[in-house]
Amino acid sequence: MSQQMHYDETGREQPRYDAGYSPGYSDPSFGASGQKISLSTPGMDKSASAGQRLALAIVSVVMLIPILGIIMGTSGGSIFGVAGALIALGLVCLTIMVINIAFNVRH
Repeated sequence: MSQQMHYDETGREQPRYDAGYSPGYSDPSFGASGQKISLSTPGMDKSASAGQRLALAIVSVVMLIPILGIIMGTSGGSIFGVAGALIALGLVCLTIMVINIAFNVRH
């Protein structure tokens, strides 16, 4: 291994190594073909916690209040408007129930 001193533009000495150096990037996972990367840990439970289920229930009730106001505000004064609003409200409540049941049934 021979060492030679070279000077750069600022006048500082820069050592040069001729042997034992291979330029370029060496990938540490080059020979590790076929390894599976898994994002889940074996001991981790995928079901929702009690706090998450409670949060979903609270958000569902809180979101129902403004939706109820929007539906009733746009119903008008006629009997058909009120009947349509009640049908729309029933569909919104049914949708919220299905979401909550689907979320909680995995527990």
